[in-house]
Amino acid sequence: MEVIKAIHDRRTVRMFTEKPLNDDVLNKILEAGIWAPSHGNTQPWEFIVIGPNTRRKLSETYLNMMENGPLKNPSFPEDRKAAIRKFATNFGDAPVLIAVACPPASNDMDRYDFPLTAGAVIQNMLLEAWDNEVAGVWLSFGINPEAQSILEINEGGFIGGILAIGYSSNIPAAPPRISVEEKTRKLP
Repeated sequence: MEVIKAIHDRRTVRMFTEKPLNDDVLNKILEAGIWAPSHGNTQPWEFIVIGPNTRRKLSETYLNMMENGPLKNPSFPEDRKAAIRKFATNFGDAPVLIAVACPPASNDMDRYDFPLTAGAVIQNMLLEAWDNEVAGVWLSFGINPEAQSILEINEGGFIGGILAIGYSSNIPAAPPRISVEEKTRKLP
């Protein structure tokens, strides 16, 4: 697959089929993650493949976070609230959840670079997943202190993202994008 085609075609999916993800595909996705760039080739990330007991705890935490956050907003559409609640009960039935975590930063460069590196790791993983006909969603609720505790993240460390991945029977259309011209500023 051409890289630009994978970038354009990849979609965020929140509902998955019951088809399990085999270990070979999972390992390809993890392998893609380790090839992400990092300053000085520090490779500061680790992958946490989340089992059923941990998943249950995370699901409860995620639903609670959403109920006490965006779902409290009376102007938030009811159909979106229902979709979020459905997803939160078991992460859209994704067969695999993976957290990308980084250790505590010991200097300013690490504080700057570790989150960027985690993002590059996740993008690599989502593109490799897509190339293997696996879809996913990048969840940011790793910022939640309870999620960090459940995933046994050391104090000062962080979760760059939690990926829910699996096979999807419904691939959404591409959302609109802001033009390159509107997103580009040129300096003399």
